[in-house]
Amino acid sequence: MQKKITIIGGGSSTFVPQLMRLFIGSEVLKGSTIVLMDIDAHRLEVMDRLCRILVEKEGADLKIESTMNQRQSLVDADFVIAAISVGGMDAWEKDIEIPAKYGIYMAIADSIGPGGIMRALRHIPVLARVAEDVSEVAPEAWVFNYSNPVTSLVTAMRRHRPGVKSVGLCTCSSIPRNRHYLAEWAGVEPEEVVIPAPMGGLNHCAFMLDVRLKDGRSAFPLMLQSVKQPVVRWGLETYGVLPYCWSHVTEFFPALSQLVQPYQGKLQGLEMKYGIHVHDMEHERARGKHWEALVDGWASGKGEEVSLNVLPSAEAIEVVEIMETLLTNSNALHGVNVPNRAAIENLPSDAVVEVTSLVGGYGVQPVHVGPLPGPIAAMLRNHITTQQLTAEAGLTGDYRTALQAFIQDPQTQARLAIDDIEKLMKELFEAHRAHLTQFA
Repeated sequence: MQKKITIIGGGSSTFVPQLMRLFIGSEVLKGSTIVLMDIDAHRLEVMDRLCRILVEKEGADLKIESTMNQRQSLVDADFVIAAISVGGMDAWEKDIEIPAKYGIYMAIADSIGPGGIMRALRHIPVLARVAEDVSEVAPEAWVFNYSNPVTSLVTAMRRHRPGVKSVGLCTCSSIPRNRHYLAEWAGVEPEEVVIPAPMGGLNHCAFMLDVRLKDGRSAFPLMLQSVKQPVVRWGLETYGVLPYCWSHVTEFFPALSQLVQPYQGKLQGLEMKYGIHVHDMEHERARGKHWEALVDGWASGKGEEVSLNVLPSAEAIEVVEIMETLLTNSNALHGVNVPNRAAIENLPSDAVVEVTSLVGGYGVQPVHVGPLPGPIAAMLRNHITTQQLTAEAGLTGDYRTALQAFIQDPQTQARLAIDDIEKLMKELFEAHRAHLTQFA
């Protein structure tokens, strides 16, 4: 089917190579146009060259376009994928390091906590404009947001333009559909596992409510016998649910987010509990340089042979499969971030949740999975309040609402006095001033 697919953040060295592998392999999307849109001319050129080289090498029936004009890129789009990072690695570095000065140590800092709030406040104005443009030049398009923090951003987009079909996706939410992964945890053969497992929670803090074997038994008792990962065991033993994106889950519980190595002025790279290391921006920057060098080699004919095998496997990226399912009405269950609508009984109906959803000709419909364990739901409700305050602050530029989000956040509550919370927020606002124009 000839469709127009626009990637906002088309210079992304994380997603674009993986997406191209999937587009090239899709029979349903043959004849489609892939439009790369980015504000970074150099990164956009690198990914444009990569995509064109791959399409030519594979003889794929795809057309590649690129532009720095967002509105133009969206005209008559059928699908939009958003994968942005406002401020790039420099901004992410500040999200990690400035809170560390105040004793808030977070390994990733892209979902919650002071870093997650700041990331949302930088991204919300951009994605709000995407939603505006889509509503005007591609009103029937689906918008799939991969940008973090997914929950706050989808909440903001749906508040700003409720008529736009915007949902959130995440690589973690593919795990409940990964038969081999679940079989390894249970110590059984993959064909014994019933997938997808029912799931519910918030992006980066969601849980499988059960995993069944074909004979009807729950696999959780078997997992408790074989799983060594302590955070997964903690979820199973304490609450009877499986935290599938466990490294991110640690950030949502301050008691699980603990530094092992001493902090001596730089947090990046240090070890935290459970074998987690704090994200290091030098490593992240190196990935972009890798793709640039690869493309330069392919373009000059001096590098390694052009091949899809060089690209990441992309098995955790489900967006292309979801597009195919929407187009063919084949009806499949995926983990998607959508308004709850009572799918998870003990979370607010208007909250954006990560939950098992039916994808098909009628769109994306959350499936009723029942309640989460009471203590888990109580903790998530606190995060939902923080995320909704963050979305409102990002859209309105209201300082007091932003401060309320910082105060509500469990990480700042656990570590800081009230005065220090505002002091930290002011320092972060000053550091990110160029990207917070809504607060001017």
